[in-house]
Order: sequence, then structure tokens, then C-alpha cells
Amino acid sequence: MVPVPSTERVTSSDTRSNGASAPLGWTFIIALALGWCAFIAATEPDRTLFALVAAFFIAFATLVAVLTRRPGFALVVAIFLFVPVYAASIFKFDITAMNLHVYDVVFYLFSTAQIAFFAQTFPVPSLLCAIALALALVLLYASYRLETPRRFPLLTRPLAGLVACAMLFASGWSLAARKPTFFDEGRYIFSAFIGSLADMPVLLQAKGFFEISAHATLSPTKSSAITCAAGANAPDIVLFLNESAMPEGVYPQLRYPAELASFFRSSDGKTHRLRVETFGGGTWLSDFSVLTGLPTNTFGNLRNFATQLMTGRLRHALPQYLKACGYDTSIIYPSLAGFAGSGRFYKAIGFDQVIDRQVHHAPSDRQRDEFYLDQVIKVLQGARDDATGGKARRPQFIVASSMAAHSPWNFRYAPEMLKPGETTRWTGDVEFDEYLWRLVLAKRDRDAFRAKLAARFPGQPFLFVNYGDHQPALARLPLSNAVEIADKGVAWQLDPTSKAFETYYAIDGLNFSPKTALPNVPVLEIPHLAALTVAAAGLPLDQVLQRRLWLIDRCNGLYVSCEDRGAVLAYQRFLIDSGWIVQP
Repeated sequence: MVPVPSTERVTSSDTRSNGASAPLGWTFIIALALGWCAFIAATEPDRTLFALVAAFFIAFATLVAVLTRRPGFALVVAIFLFVPVYAASIFKFDITAMNLHVYDVVFYLFSTAQIAFFAQTFPVPSLLCAIALALALVLLYASYRLETPRRFPLLTRPLAGLVACAMLFASGWSLAARKPTFFDEGRYIFSAFIGSLADMPVLLQAKGFFEISAHATLSPTKSSAITCAAGANAPDIVLFLNESAMPEGVYPQLRYPAELASFFRSSDGKTHRLRVETFGGGTWLSDFSVLTGLPTNTFGNLRNFATQLMTGRLRHALPQYLKACGYDTSIIYPSLAGFAGSGRFYKAIGFDQVIDRQVHHAPSDRQRDEFYLDQVIKVLQGARDDATGGKARRPQFIVASSMAAHSPWNFRYAPEMLKPGETTRWTGDVEFDEYLWRLVLAKRDRDAFRAKLAARFPGQPFLFVNYGDHQPALARLPLSNAVEIADKGVAWQLDPTSKAFETYYAIDGLNFSPKTALPNVPVLEIPHLAALTVAAAGLPLDQVLQRRLWLIDRCNGLYVSCEDRGAVLAYQRFLIDSGWIVQP
């Protein structure tokens, strides 16, 4: 009897492994793939985006199958990579109103400090993540070991690999063509994350984010530190962010209660307009621009990560300058400053102390303005107590934020504060009237705060700088689809000079008169507010601030939309050449 060659025994074995069991295996694999694509369809309501995400998913799974010869295992790998993206994006959006971005992976997974903070702040989600990771590794190992490698015709694997790579590139590139605020949209979880992969080259490149002039037209001033010698009567400075505060007059059709007439005015009796770079949300963008004097739009898709990207790269932020002038610097943060690295950024730009929810123990993130203003008084009282104990008193720079006027406006906030017989039916629009009520409450809290300062610190000079971070996303606004624009994060569809970006700033004092006239311009763009704060305090101005004030005059209060673009680019080059901004 002629023995069967060994090669035929292998072929027979392969036939058994790929033959009788193959139909059941392929049926399961196809069913699982279709089921997952159906899930993607449920999370991606746009048909085009669904097709691109599905193509990316199938291409990725195909590429893994080509490399491992295990299509079932490849499908499990692809699903196990997509599931964490979905869960993490949902979790992040609930907290920050932003979808997951590839920078989140870079920022968190490569920072043991952030991982430790996350575990401490969110112990239950952290434990669930650890359990899920352990189970996923076990299932991946089991699926790899249990699936027999399949044999494919000679050219099938390289051709499939090429097609998969082409599909990955084509679908990923198409998703990356979305606008920067794509990541503010609650939907499109997978498409937003896949599209963000295109930002990796931006993160890795060395040329930086700021456009500058080709040639230096301003002589740089190399210095290792800011030089500022404040006088003995330097005022305490309180910089207050008024959540969603928009003054009367931005939209003439809207009427405000008479009590709010003085709320938005400066010491010159005028209401001054401020142009921000966000609408209906994105407070952190305005916060960044005010404290650094820099626009966020220059970061493009990465503008929501401006604080993380610029941590340790700024040498001339507002708190850094005031600290050089002899000020103690504090920021009162309504939430947890450690999340997303905010606390680290604040420390890097010169704040001595970050007083967040772990310190002030607010019951929630939505306290009345009174609560945060009382924290300001505690800081001032602590400084006076230190001086009483023998230390030389230093002027205080304190930044605080309000939260009462934050959306939603479908419930009565602090009803116990209504006076007997008081009505809030000013316009007949329930949500807009609620918004106005919260502004009235903010004004009363501010007036009470200043009365407390006058009583506790008689004769002590104070400079107050207040500003609105963005407009409220109210249907009452005479702006087409205002609520939809905010909910979808598509403010980029608006003209940069749109009324939708106008809020206000106000500068006045107690026992102190601002030392500079405020610019007589139609609107001031937000990066200029830091320089005005220093000038209004009557502090010495170095070349950076002197040139900034010249730029305000040259550009008629504008910065991003300044007609003399060359002047702005020359100024930004001056900041970089002088070492005040360290490019990535």
C-alpha cells in the first residue's frame, strides 16, 4: 500500500479545519460584523459618516485578519478597540460637552499623574475600566488561541491588505475634513475620534501653532524674567467671569429689566462690547484668552486643548505679570481643577493657589455668585491676617467664575430669593425671563459683595474687571437656529464678526479709579483684555504690554479680525522671538 505523502495529510487537516466548521464560523463572523455595523449606524445618524466609519472599521478588521489569518479574532480586536472609544466619549461628553479626541489618549495614557487623578476622582468608573480591561485581555487571548489560522490563496492576503490600507486612508481622510467644532457635537462619536487622528502630525510637528511674520520687524527683548515694580498703592484686582452674560443692546429687539441697567457698565458709564470666540458654551476658551492674551482659534481642531498644549510654554500670561509686580495670585474654580489638566495649566501661568471644589467644598458646580464671591473675601481676609501677623501685605489678584446663569433655563433658580410680590414676567418668554432673573440675581450678589468689601476693608483700593464668556443659547435670540448651533457645536458656520460672539466687559473700582481710558471702539476682541487690566490698575507696562496697547489702537480694538494682519503677525513673532511664547 502506497503511503499518503505528508503534504496531503496537512492539506486534509486544513480541509477539516476550514471545511466542515468553516460555514458555521463564517456565519458567526458575518453576523457579528453586521450587528456591530448596525450599532455604528445607531450612533452615526448621518449616512455618509456612517458609511465612512463602517468602512474604517471593516478595513481595520481586514488588516488585522491579513496579519493574523484569524478573521474572527480580527473582528473581536476591532470591536474591542471601538467599544472603549464609545464609552470614553460618552463619559467625556457628559462632563465637558466634547467628544473624545486622539489627544485625550496621548494626554491621559502617557501621564501617570492624570491616571492617578482620574482614579482618585472617579473611583467607580476607574474600577469598571480595570475590570473591563482584564476581561478584554482574557477574551482576546482566548479568541486568538481557539481560532485556527485559515489558509487563503497566494495573492489574497497582500491584495486584501492593500485594499484595507486604502480604505483606512480614504475613510480617515474624509472624516478628518470635518470642521474644528466637530468634537463639540454630542453625536458622531466614532467619526469625531477617527477624524481626530489627522491631528497627530500637528501634535508631533515642531513649527508650532502661531502664525508669525516671515521677518522680524520688531526688535525682540530677550529676558529671563518679567520686570515690574508696582507702587505702594497698587489695587487688589478681582477678575470675574460672568457665565453666559450678554448685555442689553447686542440684539435691540430684546428688553431687559431696569434693574440690570448698571450691571454691564464700566466706571465711564458706558457698556463696552467684548468679542469672544465661542457661542453657547466653551467657557474654557474665553478663560484661556483672557488669562494669556492669545486667541484660541489659532489652534484649529485642537483649540479645545489649548490649555494642555500650552502648559509650560507661556512666560507672559496675566497672572505671571502681576506676580512679577508683587501680587499674590489666586483662582477660584467652580469644579475640579485637576480634571483635563486645568489646575496644572493655572499653576504654570503663575497662580499661587488654585481653589477648586476640593478646597472650597461647594455642594455642586452650580452655586450662586454669592458663594464664589465669598471665597474671594476669604482670600482677601487671609492676606490681611498674614499682614497683621507681621508679613508685608501684598496686593491680591483673584480670578473667579459664576455659574448661576448657566443653561438650562427650564427651571426656577433660587426661588427663595424672589422678593414679596416680585414678578419675573418681563418678556413673556419663560426661558428668557429665567435667564434675566439669574442676571438680576447675579447683580444683587455683586452689589452685596462690594458692600461687604467696603465694610470689611474700608479705604482699601479695588479694581474690578468683569466679562461675559459667551452668549446664552436661547431660542429667544434673534439668531437663526441659536439653540441648534450651540447643541451641535457649529459656531464655525457663523461669520467671525457675528453678533453671536458679542458679550461685554466692564472695568470699575472701589476706592480706586481706573488709570486708563477704555478704548472707544465698537467692540474689543478678547485677547486684549489682559493688557487693559494691567493698564487700568496703573501698573508699569513693559514692552509686551506697551506694544499690545499700540496694537489695540492700530487695530481699532480687534485682534483676530484686525485689518492690518501684518501688525498682528509681527507682534506674535515678537512674543516668540523674545521667548515669551515657547513654540512646541
